[in-house]
Amino acid sequence: MQGMDPQDELICLRATDAPREGAEPVLPPIVQASLFRHARTADLLDGLAHESRRTVYSRGTNSGVRALETSLAALERAEDCRCFGSGMAAISATLFALLDSGDHILFAGDIYGPTLQLAGELTRFGVTHSQVFPQAGTAVRDIESALTPKTRMIFVESPGTMLFGLLPLSEIAALARSHGAFAVIDNTVATPLLQKPLSFGFDIALHSCSKYIGGHSDVVGGAVTGSEALIQRIFERGYMLLGGIQAPLDAFLLTRGLMTLPARLKQHSADGETVARALAGHPRIRRVFHPALDDSAASLFAAQMRGHSGLFSVEIDVPDFERVCEILDRLRLFGRAVSWGGVESLAIPAGRRDGTDPRRPFNLVRLSVGLEGAGALIDDLDQALGQ
Repeated sequence: MQGMDPQDELICLRATDAPREGAEPVLPPIVQASLFRHARTADLLDGLAHESRRTVYSRGTNSGVRALETSLAALERAEDCRCFGSGMAAISATLFALLDSGDHILFAGDIYGPTLQLAGELTRFGVTHSQVFPQAGTAVRDIESALTPKTRMIFVESPGTMLFGLLPLSEIAALARSHGAFAVIDNTVATPLLQKPLSFGFDIALHSCSKYIGGHSDVVGGAVTGSEALIQRIFERGYMLLGGIQAPLDAFLLTRGLMTLPARLKQHSADGETVARALAGHPRIRRVFHPALDDSAASLFAAQMRGHSGLFSVEIDVPDFERVCEILDRLRLFGRAVSWGGVESLAIPAGRRDGTDPRRPFNLVRLSVGLEGAGALIDDLDQALGQ
């Protein structure tokens, strides 16, 4: 595991932007316009022919949104980026643009529930999917055995949803390439600061910008990064036609969020690990799911990640789901809410209430560690668990 790349911190602060003559705003302005006038008809026609790069209509390109896309592409070491109205809009446009009827998606590991729901809807259009849960030490072999002749995309999360397990990204990318499939990853948990999947050979890295990138629970957004050719394909077949665009004001808020992301993420990471280690020794906690505490994934963690965020989960030693809810209700600093990645700490039941999923038992709880301070959060958890 390494620390953050200093170059990334400069990108987030926009310190790498070339200065222009005269005074200019520190942040790119909000370009609150639906359309853009041109001096000549020829200029308008040229813009329509190159709408992914010219400002014609904000369903295509908006200069304020483009500033955010340029920063995210630089952070992911991607050639290009497109920002969307939500993370699911980014995922939807990607699947819609890259897959055809008859194609198969292989999901590897734990995946965000709505992504799987979307894949289920795509079966109505002839796109099928399956899911495999690779085991440590045999992950690539497990994924390879689940491929079909029609597999056109291997879609992963690493760290994975709810359990935060890691997968060998370089090997998976190589496997996808040899099979003629796209390697796609939802990189939201790690952010571009803590993991760069494209450098391991992945074709596409997706983000829900609503989480750590925004960082203040006041904006929803998504992003897809990759090669110029793939992003152009997504722009033409998914972005423009599905219309899930990023609004100019939201892009401004996300650009502002990026400026403090390195500072926030360092504290989320440090406090998250401190709280996780404290809970690992707590008598009311059966198990902690945090990449830095998983000895079986130590080599992957060191090779692939520059650290982990403040997100992890625990299994509480209680007899039923009602006791889980009682413990969460006693928390004073942790709010009970969906999502994560803001400055406030949050807790939510992450298991299946009916106990039908052995991977997510009823006593599983996800914690998002905010910026209240590790000591105060540990005390809060201790009082809630101890009664």
